Amino acid sequence: MNTYNKAKLLALLEDFYTLTGIKICIYDNAENEICYFPEKFSSFCATLRTDAAADARCRECDRRAFAICKRTHEQYIYTCHAGLLECVSPILHEGVLIGYVFIGQIRPDAPCRFEDIAHRLPEPLRDALRETFQALHPIEENKLRAATRVLDACTGYEYLRSWIRENERKIDARMEEYISAHLADPLSVASLCAEFHLSHSEIYAIFKEYFGSTVAEYIKFRRLERACTLLKETSLPVSHVARVCGIGDYNYFSKVFRRAYGKSPRAYRKDN
Repeated sequence: MNTYNKAKLLALLEDFYTLTGIKICIYDNAENEICYFPEKFSSFCATLRTDAAADARCRECDRRAFAICKRTHEQYIYTCHAGLLECVSPILHEGVLIGYVFIGQIRPDAPCRFEDIAHRLPEPLRDALRETFQALHPIEENKLRAATRVLDACTGYEYLRSWIRENERKIDARMEEYISAHLADPLSVASLCAEFHLSHSEIYAIFKEYFGSTVAEYIKFRRLERACTLLKETSLPVSHVARVCGIGDYNYFSKVFRRAYGKSPRAYRKDN
């Protein structure tokens, strides 16, 4: 991301904070932090995270929230382990999850005293946390939902959507490179999901948009394409070519190859 784009993104987050007083953070679809405003942690959360056990619980809360949002593709509002209100909202492009908006570290607007949450907090930090708790920005849950809906609708958010989408467009090249490097392996939708941290539906949508085919069809095409190259440029036995291209069954390989090119692998080699 160039400096100008980051400055524009920060300006958007600053405007949102000026209007709502709500902290906001943007993540890509792999849950990598892109940008935040104003500071990463409030004084309360920064203090809390100095305790290793509390920090681990904070991270687990974040992971669980991302997982729920990724599975449902819907906004998820919850109370964190320390009693604060948080919200993660998906950034979608044509049904594909491309990032997240994370809003958090909010003191609930409903009567919430420090004593109500003190038992959840590390005892050695309670005095310091008491001082910072009242400084947290309170907001009602319905207003939190409204704020994220406004953010989703505003022109600035459309820029954000476009920027993240531009960043994610390289996914086709990365998938193409990965498939090319693993043709001999048992490639599948599941293996691509694990490699690129995407859901099945997201993988299907990406292949439809970028490759104009299903996952299985594209992998078969690349394997046969590699087979053609090896048949023309090497003297490897056809059975070995089949294995290198990820089709271990020689008879099945010959059948698929003939169906695609109208001739057997041996005939193709002879003609080329």
